[in-house]
Amino acid sequence: MKKALLLIATLVSTSSLASQCDINPNILKANYSVTNTVTHSVKSTAAANNKPVSQSLNLWRNQQQVAHENDVMTELWQHLANNQIRPIRYFNAQQRGIEYQPSEVRGVQNWSAKTQLVDNHLIEKMTLVSTQGKGCDEVKNYTLSENGNDFTLAFFTHSKLVKTFSTSNKKSQTTTLLSLNNVSTDESLISAQFAKWDRFQTTDYADIGDNEGDPFLAKMINLGFIEHSATGFYNQQGEAIQGGHHH
Repeated sequence: MKKALLLIATLVSTSSLASQCDINPNILKANYSVTNTVTHSVKSTAAANNKPVSQSLNLWRNQQQVAHENDVMTELWQHLANNQIRPIRYFNAQQRGIEYQPSEVRGVQNWSAKTQLVDNHLIEKMTLVSTQGKGCDEVKNYTLSENGNDFTLAFFTHSKLVKTFSTSNKKSQTTTLLSLNNVSTDESLISAQFAKWDRFQTTDYADIGDNEGDPFLAKMINLGFIEHSATGFYNQQGEAIQGGHHH
């Protein structure tokens, strides 16, 4: 009897160990592909040939800082003690940035949409279909159909990372797919990247009017990159809310 109890205790212990995960979800870099596909032919050359249009996105987390980096720009947010979110918009090639106060940003600022790419409020509306894997590899699969849109989400439970997220619109016959390529938990790499951004020359949004002679700022104003709108990828309606820099 004792041997049987010991065996059961050992199995329980092994099972609990298997379900644990030692990855720190607050310090990581996740690389994603964002692919847009048009399923009907329109006048656009790429769409007419039904060629998917894809771009790369890096999600960076460093405790109370999160950044979304693409080829041109990096949106960085600092989660303040009062739960407000302070954004900085960096231009990668120019190594310049614009700092905003929380009050200078239009729209709702939701930390979950920044750090996870998909708003918690949207996930709460979805139906949990299945759960796969254990520990670091546990993935929850969700679906939702709403207002002519179909959503499917595969979400890593521990790291709070999107594995895949797709949204299809029946009316426009377009599909957007966000898919995870790889994850790095190298703390020195992540710290070094945030330190690099911190060394970029920045201008306060409130001071831009006094610096219109700056060729860089003048160009950014003309291109419409200055006024900051709410960003964070997918809001609770499942709408892409990447903000004013994706024209």
